[in-house]
Amino acid sequence: MWERSGLVYYLCILALNTLLDCGHTEDAELIVEPNSPYLFSGESVTFICDMREGTDTDWLYTFNRNGRPVVSFSTDNSYSLNLTADLSGDYQCTGRHKVSTKLTKQSNNVTLSVSAGRPVATLRAGRTTIPVGGTLTLTCSVEGSAGWKYDWFRRSSDSHETLIITNGEQNINISQNGIYRCRGGRGKPVFLTEYSDDFRAEMTLSNRISVTLQHSWTKVFSGETITLVCKIKTGGDTEWVYEWRTTSSHTPPTHRVYRISSVSVSHSGRYWCKGRRDSYSSTEWSNAVQLLVSSYRPRPKVIVQKRTIPEGGNQILTCDMEDSAEWKYYWFRRTSVFSESQIIRDGKPETVLSVSQGGIYHCRGGRGNPVVFTEDSDAVTIEKRVSNKAVVTSQPNWPLIFSGETITVICDIHERGNTAWEYEWSKPNSNTTLTDNECRISSATVSDSGNYRCMGKKKWDLYSTTEWSDVITLTVSSHRPKANLSADSRAFPAGGSATLTCSANPPSFGWKYLWFREQTAFQHLTTQEFVFLSNETISVSQEGLYTCIGGRGDPIYYTEYSDSIRIYKIATKGAVVTMQPNWPELYSGETVTLRCEIQGGDTKWEYEWMTTSSFKPPNQNEYRISSVSPSHIGDYWCKGRLERAQQNSTGWSISFKLTTSYKPQPVLTVSPLWLSPGASVTLNCSVKHSSAGWRFFWYKAVPKLSDNSYSYELIPGSINGTEQDSYIVDGQTHTAGYVCRAGRGDPVYYTHYSGPKFVWSGDVRSAASLTVSPHRVQHFADDSVLLSCEGNSTEWQVKRFFEDGYLSYLPYCPFRGTMTGFTCYIDPNHLLGRTAVYWCESGSGEFSNAVNITANYDVILVSPVHPVTEGDSVTFGCKLRTEELLSNVAFYKNDELIQNNDRVDLNISAVSKSDEGFYSCKYSGKVSRQSWMSVKCEYD
Repeated sequence: MWERSGLVYYLCILALNTLLDCGHTEDAELIVEPNSPYLFSGESVTFICDMREGTDTDWLYTFNRNGRPVVSFSTDNSYSLNLTADLSGDYQCTGRHKVSTKLTKQSNNVTLSVSAGRPVATLRAGRTTIPVGGTLTLTCSVEGSAGWKYDWFRRSSDSHETLIITNGEQNINISQNGIYRCRGGRGKPVFLTEYSDDFRAEMTLSNRISVTLQHSWTKVFSGETITLVCKIKTGGDTEWVYEWRTTSSHTPPTHRVYRISSVSVSHSGRYWCKGRRDSYSSTEWSNAVQLLVSSYRPRPKVIVQKRTIPEGGNQILTCDMEDSAEWKYYWFRRTSVFSESQIIRDGKPETVLSVSQGGIYHCRGGRGNPVVFTEDSDAVTIEKRVSNKAVVTSQPNWPLIFSGETITVICDIHERGNTAWEYEWSKPNSNTTLTDNECRISSATVSDSGNYRCMGKKKWDLYSTTEWSDVITLTVSSHRPKANLSADSRAFPAGGSATLTCSANPPSFGWKYLWFREQTAFQHLTTQEFVFLSNETISVSQEGLYTCIGGRGDPIYYTEYSDSIRIYKIATKGAVVTMQPNWPELYSGETVTLRCEIQGGDTKWEYEWMTTSSFKPPNQNEYRISSVSPSHIGDYWCKGRLERAQQNSTGWSISFKLTTSYKPQPVLTVSPLWLSPGASVTLNCSVKHSSAGWRFFWYKAVPKLSDNSYSYELIPGSINGTEQDSYIVDGQTHTAGYVCRAGRGDPVYYTHYSGPKFVWSGDVRSAASLTVSPHRVQHFADDSVLLSCEGNSTEWQVKRFFEDGYLSYLPYCPFRGTMTGFTCYIDPNHLLGRTAVYWCESGSGEFSNAVNITANYDVILVSPVHPVTEGDSVTFGCKLRTEELLSNVAFYKNDELIQNNDRVDLNISAVSKSDEGFYSCKYSGKVSRQSWMSVKCEYD
């Protein structure tokens, strides 16, 4: 054992000598005393060099400053120095072994910072007074340095200063009042600091002291007179000198009573006082009295239940003001808006006033000496009702008025005696002209629509009025009505006639009609040219183009002319243009056939067409348009001529108007949006005029891996279309996209595809799975979120569908390779406070379960991402950006409050299907978004 230890020792010595022969090491230590980071000119320091090997006599020592030697090598391992400011710097010592001269060691660097000035001691105390029967702790320190001992001194105003403690501690306790100061000293010889500033220690007397306000008003307002009184419970005959302290901008007096004759906002603040018996004895400061002065004077409010006085009755007015018991009240009345106010009650404490006269009333409050008044209240007009009744009528009395018509609204008052009245109207903002009891509307506009009513005021007592009349309502249409002309037949045989009927559209009263027929121009019909049947109906026996117009009122107001109708006189049977198929609305690109049909008679007809469109039909009884376009739009007429008697013609048919619309796009809706396990979802495809022969075709949206688009695969069950406009997605279907379109006719005419809709499944047993970290639905807008796709595919893409309908894939999250899963990182810039559904898609068209990710800025709901199983426990929480889970949170389900207490979370110990729904939380006025919780059966 000894041999092994000796060998180890020998090897260590050999290794050490090898290291030392190559240079020097730095395992020596330089120690400085005193060891302080801050030193001062005049102090002495001693450096001690410790080689940490052998004895001190085995070495020779030298000391360096800033890399240069200050003493030569000697056997003395210490070096003392009297400091001056220019001796700041880095100090180091070097040791050389007396035997192995190649063995040297260097110490660590020690940095000295020497200040030129002498330091000043600082004296501090927790308070300035010595409590009754207690002591006060004083602390002396030299900022930024240590190692000091302290001398303490005391004097009074009539005594010399005395050294009370020498070379003492930093803290002392005193029980005597007086003036104290201290200084510090350290080192050998002792180096002394400058004296501290004087500290005046006072003795607290036991007398109780308080500040009181002469008036116990809740609030004080500018201009009022306030008196503060300093009260001392003396317990004997003592002459006190009073001292005040305040946080206001004013200097208080030095006597017991502080009177402020006209207080202002600058007097606001807290006020203390104390009493002084001599230079070193005083009471404690009193408790503070808070004086808050408002810059404005208060304004009372007149409260009245009704602003009318019934005949023979009275009304109660209340002058309402905060802290009403502190004021006295003054009431005023005016007999008109131009008269001066007359005081009717002067400075009484009662807030209510009973009045039996109409007029304009207001009040104000006053208090103090001298009296300071509040602002005047807003005026309240009180009217006294008389028994006369006002009635409003209109001339003419039409239920519907049109822009530009003239109408007069009249106010009638049933008289009792000979009374002169002034009239007041309540009416819409309009261009009406008021002439006492008439409101004349010379050219009505929509702004004249509304309710009209009136009341009467006695000319010599304007606050004695009738009740308001009942309301009459005027309705003014913004459009000029148009005459509507119809005929019982557009063609009549020789010797026959046609009956024309003219009416106003929209229907209304009071119209008389004028009739016109085009010759070289439209001319008014004379009584010889028609048979008068009624105001609206005439009979004509002449062929031609007819129109009509209506008029009413004084001056006469006319409708627009009706559309013209051509009346034909036919020699034989009439011709009619028909369309097959007869859809209620025809779309560009559809196939349609126009037919000229002649009922009865000889079937050997030759056909002729006339049209306003760009295409003229052939002279056949049918005109097939294989793809309707805007150039086919127009009116079509046809007539027939007998092959064997060309002079016999049917005359032209009634016009058939052909119109087209742009190809429609169906609207696809999904209800409900989320597919819960075991449930189903209904897709509904709606098209304008959906009953007009449409059949519906359903498609699945198949993703294209190459770009952000879909191809549509027809669902086998709807190859030939179906009359049903809905499609059921059962509970076994996972996340998938759907579109629809409609078709009709032969050949089939198709609408555009609808926009895609997605049925989102939360089923975790999808072909692939998507997980979210952090594991919650809602995140803050600047959170980072990780999405992980797992499944049997080597090509994944993460896609998302925003709540505003925008579909996209995450271009920075595709993955192709040999693995079966990957993780997608969503940085904060791509959340952007938006809500979207995320899912994984493979190159072979597999969908994962979908997860809803919601971003918010203020508060989020902590809720499960995936469906939960019936019977499981679920906990919801609420979270702010800067805090963990909160307490005192309100929780909602489907916008209904379900919990609001001091609980930190919402716990459902065993969920059931009835717990499924949208959840949210609210904290301190901030509301989270809603998140859906899906519940599945235990064996799903």
